[in-house]
Amino acid sequence: MRIMYSILNILYTNKAQSKLYALTQKDIEEALIADGEKWCERTVYNKIRALVKQGYVKEGLRKSNSNTFYLTSEGIEWMKEVEGDTENE
Repeated sequence: MRIMYSILNILYTNKAQSKLYALTQKDIEEALIADGEKWCERTVYNKIRALVKQGYVKEGLRKSNSNTFYLTSEGIEWMKEVEGDTENE
């Protein structure tokens, strides 16, 4: 669950919230490394796929030969709840 939270947090802090503003898996991996977390490509891929199945993340427009990913409204709401940023309620 820790890596899934980290992936969601990276998308959230980078404002990847639409098909146009999305991050590639490579971008996510680089951000994880910058945060001091090192995960293999396959693990990151599997966790992103799990987040897509859960409805927190969707695929955006392709960037070169790479898929991109962004937060759905469910993912954004979940992050706001976890971060305690529930001022909209």
